[in-house]
Amino acid sequence: MCNGTLFCYQTYKHKLVAITYRSGTINYLKRFKKSKIILLVILSLTLLGAGLNNVFSQSIESRISRGEIINILLMGVDARPGEEQNTRSDTMMLVSINYKLDKIVLLSIPRDTRIEGRERTGKINMTNQLKGPEESCNEVSRLLEKDVEHYVITNFEGFEKMIDTLGGVDMYVDIDLKSYTNGVFLEKGNRHLNGKEALTYARFRETQQGDIGRTARQQNLLKALARQLGRKQNVARLPRLLAQLRENVQSNISLSDIVYLANLVPGLREDDIINQTLPGYHYVDPYSGASYWEVDREIARSIIDSLFKGERFEVHLQAPPWARDY
Repeated sequence: MCNGTLFCYQTYKHKLVAITYRSGTINYLKRFKKSKIILLVILSLTLLGAGLNNVFSQSIESRISRGEIINILLMGVDARPGEEQNTRSDTMMLVSINYKLDKIVLLSIPRDTRIEGRERTGKINMTNQLKGPEESCNEVSRLLEKDVEHYVITNFEGFEKMIDTLGGVDMYVDIDLKSYTNGVFLEKGNRHLNGKEALTYARFRETQQGDIGRTARQQNLLKALARQLGRKQNVARLPRLLAQLRENVQSNISLSDIVYLANLVPGLREDDIINQTLPGYHYVDPYSGASYWEVDREIARSIIDSLFKGERFEVHLQAPPWARDY
């Protein structure tokens, strides 16, 4: 099945074949079920983003072959296709891939996380707008004391379209949601969501838990997408989905590395995807009145390794006496 784009797809002995016109090489992708996790990474890659460029001399493949853990920063921005992606990152999530353990950590970083620098104190979601995605990676690296070299930025309009391409998503909605702005009204329970409904659910903040509750909903949506991507009927939708990814995703991960990961990483069980929000507490600056998420720095420095070891953390920590909760 050819559409004149970069790829041509056909089925051969129940396997998906991707023919790259530019190089003339043929890559035999493993069964769709086994590639669903990398598609999940790219989509969360949301909630989360076209133009996949190879800018690293050391490929992900070579790093994994040396036993390294790969960290990818996912950022979701409210930019339209073709518009500047350097805007506030409404969603930030670190994807940490440990191939030896066949596990992936999805670590949500609250958008209001307070950061300190020589010039200013601010919120981590402003970094992408002021200094770009590379500096966002550096900021997360300093926060977690982990190398974060790869990023993926997705605009929300594209994310919505990709969910619709998949035929929507079946999931448990844990809240009664009313968004008059978006015209979305959901009742608590098992629901089939289209792209607009899923995106509204993932971005909804009007609850007592605010942004922290929202990160939990984003994680629930990603797990539901993992199940959706494993369905056989989505094989035929893959060419259109990849075209939408190229249009709506900005990344410094090469296409060859994405294909490598799709072939390398087996279809993980849902239990092998570890969800966690960076622990901390709410803090209001008494001078500026700005509200922040104050991260426990000691936990942050070791949280990735701890999560892979099976440890889990309470998200809401008790604020010290000097911090004014709100």
